[in-house]
Amino acid sequence: MSEVLKVRDLTKSYGKFHAVDRISFQLEENRIYGLLGRNGAGKTTVMNMITAQLFPTSGELTVFGEEPYENNRVLKRICFIKESQKYPETFRIEDVLATAAIMYPNWDAEFAEGLVKDFRLPVKRKMKKLSRGMLSAVGIIIGLASRAPLTIFDEPYLGLDAVARTLFYDRLMQDYTEHPRTVILSTHLIDEVSNLLEHVLVIDE
Repeated sequence: MSEVLKVRDLTKSYGKFHAVDRISFQLEENRIYGLLGRNGAGKTTVMNMITAQLFPTSGELTVFGEEPYENNRVLKRICFIKESQKYPETFRIEDVLATAAIMYPNWDAEFAEGLVKDFRLPVKRKMKKLSRGMLSAVGIIIGLASRAPLTIFDEPYLGLDAVARTLFYDRLMQDYTEHPRTVILSTHLIDEVSNLLEHVLVIDE
C-alpha cells in the first residue's frame, strides 16, 4: 500500500513548552486510524500541522508525498472536521453543504442529502441557531460526503446522543467499505470506536 502521511521527529513548541515533542509515525492509504490521548496530549496540534493550519517548529511532515503548506494539490485531498469549526454568521445548513460541494472534488450530494435525513437536520436553520449535537452532525455529514482521500475527525460527536453516535459509526463503515480512504478518528470514546479501528496511535505527554 502507498503511504499517505509520514511524520518524523515532529515538534511544535511555544517558547519552552513542547505541545508536540519529536513524534514519528506513518499512515497507509485506505485504513481507519484512531488517534488517542488525554486532553492536552497534543492530538489537535498534530492534526492542525497535518492540515497546514500550524507550522511545525522542527521535524518532517509530508502528506501524499509532499509538504502540505500552501499546496493545493495536497489540501484539496484532505477534509478536516474540527470540534470547534466556525461558520459565517449568515450561513444556514444548506449553505454549508453547498460550499462543501464546491470545495471537495469527490463530494456526493445524494449521500449528503441522505445523511441530513438520517440526522433529521433542518437545512434552512442558521448555523448559529444549532445545538451542539446538530453542529456535530453537520460536520459528520461533510466529513463523510466529502469522500476525501484523507479524512480527519477531531472529536466529531460532541453533543450527540448514543443513537446518533451509532448512526455515525454505521454510516462511516458502510461508506468506507464502498469508497475506501484513509480516516483518522481522534476520540476519547475508545470502547465505542474499537470495532472501527484498524490501527491506533497513542500520544502520551
